[in-house]
Amino acid sequence: MSVAVGVLLGIFIILLVVLGVCRMVNGSHYRIDTPDGIQEDAYVEIGGIEQFMQIRSEDLNNPVVLWLHGGPGFPLTYMNYYYQGELEKDFTVACLEQRGCGRTYYKNTHAANASPDDLLSDIHEAVEVLKKRFHKEKVIIMAQSWGTVIGMKYTEQHPENVAAYVGVGQVTQFAKGKVYSARKAADLAERQGNTRDAERLRELAAAFEQVSDIQNVNIKDLEEMIITSGSYLKAAGEMSGMKLKQMTTALTSPHFNLNDARWFLFASSTKNIIDSQTELIDYMYFGFDLNQIRLSENVPVLFVQGDCDYITPTDMVKEYCESADSDSVRIVTIPDTGHTPFLDNPAAFCEAVKGLTLAD
Repeated sequence: MSVAVGVLLGIFIILLVVLGVCRMVNGSHYRIDTPDGIQEDAYVEIGGIEQFMQIRSEDLNNPVVLWLHGGPGFPLTYMNYYYQGELEKDFTVACLEQRGCGRTYYKNTHAANASPDDLLSDIHEAVEVLKKRFHKEKVIIMAQSWGTVIGMKYTEQHPENVAAYVGVGQVTQFAKGKVYSARKAADLAERQGNTRDAERLRELAAAFEQVSDIQNVNIKDLEEMIITSGSYLKAAGEMSGMKLKQMTTALTSPHFNLNDARWFLFASSTKNIIDSQTELIDYMYFGFDLNQIRLSENVPVLFVQGDCDYITPTDMVKEYCESADSDSVRIVTIPDTGHTPFLDNPAAFCEAVKGLTLAD
């Protein structure tokens, strides 16, 4: 073995030891040991398959939250230790990894390419499981990004089961949001003297605006539009813009395992996600319109947005709130954060959610 190889091997071993120690420390800090607490990772039979659900709370009597992750197909359950601790003092939080992705996928590889109706049915079963187990009449639906699409639809369909709805990175009209952000980024590029970027973004936005279904989307052009727009529209505090911090937070998670890593690598490809979540992607981009949702006045609604969220533009969520003209609909914007304010500023995010009003 050469000296160089020996040095690299030594560094690798040291890194593994450091990561292992960090995982142990985070696991100890994140452990729930209250008399009425719960920390559980389990597979629950929902929709005829075993779906992964994590449940955590310092008090089983707390109101129950069903957390619906984004994507489609991008669960971040292993990151919960980083931001969720404060919520677990006041809520029982159940995170469901949806059909066709993450740990649920690796348990049921045959049950991929789900439809929106499949997931809505799964959510309903999950809600019933949680109501029965924790003796609740209603649960809180808390959703992020793609999760807000199915979360809002479920809340519309079953207001009798929903104590409140929390939308984080709320989808309004996803495709229009992409065009909105591209044109805003083009204006910024032009003001900075980057006329080539400005012209290209306007060209991409104009072409994308003519598309009405995912099958006719030019994936390379879409990726270019999203990446170039993002380079002009990021907040300084966005974890998504700090790759090393994001990677370190994942690798030092006490929950992160090989299947999480496998799925993260798979889902990092836009083509992989579109191929494996085709119906869901199509519905999010071209089928869902928040303005067409009719919610019961009895369900309080809270939107928690990063003030620099241009994936689901906060300006469009604010417009929706103004048009709703209802005391039951509120929005909290968190400064210097983007599409994942719970990762960008966990303290501010938890404070916003703790101010939630619940239905009787």
